[in-house]
Amino acid sequence: MPRLSGLAPLGAAARNYLHSLHGELAEAGIYAGTLSVGATIDRSEMSALIAKAGTSTGSTAEFPLVDPDDLAEQYWDMYTKRDRIEQLYPQPRSV
Repeated sequence: MPRLSGLAPLGAAARNYLHSLHGELAEAGIYAGTLSVGATIDRSEMSALIAKAGTSTGSTAEFPLVDPDDLAEQYWDMYTKRDRIEQLYPQPRSV
């Protein structure tokens, strides 16, 4: 996304570490995974700042608004199924 390119190297390093950590801990029954949130989280400080700035929903065409309860469900699903190391939420739109 425009104006967020500086986060790419940090994200790549964190992703690499997570995959390595998962590989090291899985045999011991310890789950390591991540949910990458590409949205503003409703009822968060950021959504309050956005609302204060005049965007009532906190959502834009480029950056959606998600409910934290939905995030909790995603985390729980990942933890209980343990079938993936990473997940993007919400799923990116095709361009």
